[in-house]
Amino acid sequence: MRVQIILALVAALVLVAVPLYLWRRPQPAGIPSADAATASSVPGPLPTGVGSSLGSDQSGAPILVGTSNLPKVEVSPIKTLKCQDPGPGKTPPERCDGVRFFEDGLTRAIRDSAACAPTSKKGYVTSFVLEFHFGKRRTNLFFGKSTTLSRSKRRELLRCVESQMPTPDWDRIPHQHQKYTVNAVVTYPPIDKTTDVDSQGDSLGVKPSPRPHSAPTKSKSKSKKSSVKKKQG
Repeated sequence: MRVQIILALVAALVLVAVPLYLWRRPQPAGIPSADAATASSVPGPLPTGVGSSLGSDQSGAPILVGTSNLPKVEVSPIKTLKCQDPGPGKTPPERCDGVRFFEDGLTRAIRDSAACAPTSKKGYVTSFVLEFHFGKRRTNLFFGKSTTLSRSKRRELLRCVESQMPTPDWDRIPHQHQKYTVNAVVTYPPIDKTTDVDSQGDSLGVKPSPRPHSAPTKSKSKSKKSSVKKKQG
């Protein structure tokens, strides 16, 4: 009998406790839907004129794209001319390891400096030679022999490319040798300076100022004829 009474009491407690718990349990906060989360993560519309200056790279990250109508320069793959170590031994160029920090940095600096390049109706070729020495921790950038750009126009372009080169952290750059010499051949396309300026003006919505109209010559001739007739009359 005692067992039956205990079981009956337990059953009664369960019957009373469960409805009370369901009635008084806290309500969970509303969970936003997947559509709402997606919509909140999408930025709003870009201001006027900004959309044309944004692009995306292979990873999907936004990158700035120049608004100029200038053609892009062609940069050849970086070629290692030599690598050196202290001592009489020599390493063939094909056995030199590639130092990506300087190779990628030179290619990026050349492309970022395209606006500094002199314009030419025929186009030209430049050969950039970069030397970097890990023992002395210094770099040297100069033009190679295959450069067709006139010497009087080289200084400004070289200065622009040097200013875009990244600052090396010598202790953290992987390398197998002390000194390297690499080369990049760049082709700058022909550009007509006057035509490019006109095209840029049209793209920016700038219209040339109207030319002043000269006074009509017929009215002058008519007035002269009428004055002659009056004198004759």
